[in-house]
Amino acid sequence: MVSKTTQPERKKPATSDVVGTAILGAVGAFALIMGFGYGFLEEDGQVGPGFLPVITGAFILAASLTEIARMYLAHGERSTSSFMGLAETVEEEAKAAVGRTGEPDEEEVDTFGRTSSERNWAIVKVFALLFVALLLIPVIGLLLSLTAMVLAIVLWVERKPLLPGVLTTIGALAVAYSIFVLALGVPVPQGILGLI
Repeated sequence: MVSKTTQPERKKPATSDVVGTAILGAVGAFALIMGFGYGFLEEDGQVGPGFLPVITGAFILAASLTEIARMYLAHGERSTSSFMGLAETVEEEAKAAVGRTGEPDEEEVDTFGRTSSERNWAIVKVFALLFVALLLIPVIGLLLSLTAMVLAIVLWVERKPLLPGVLTTIGALAVAYSIFVLALGVPVPQGILGLI
């Protein structure tokens, strides 16, 4: 008599996960369609105004469809959890493995050594820096404004050392300038100073 091997039971994903991912996919599809309306490429082969929305929309749509397929095809008890849920589960398992789960006096600290209040303030700081960067665009231009924002996030929010933070920021500026200004020829706002 041949015994049948039982495969892990597929669990139905949470409706909220599927709906949320489908909404994200719909946003990607909308950006994709609207981008083609603006023109993907110009007649002379240069990048059109709809190039970036088409590429971004296609990526979001493909990622959303892939995630929905993963939710339905995944096996085991973790099939219903999102990526962040999986990360939290793994973190809890790691804490249990080292015996840290039963310490009520110790405040919850993530893998970067931040408490819950520090994580919450980090979000507020990033949005404040984004707002300031938007206000600086008419004065110093888009690229310099975003570069200053990246530098502030690296040094103030992430608390990285000065030299690696400055080098990371210069690298980000060089990559953005190379891609958007030199390679694609996208006109970026230069601001009143007209530096970059």
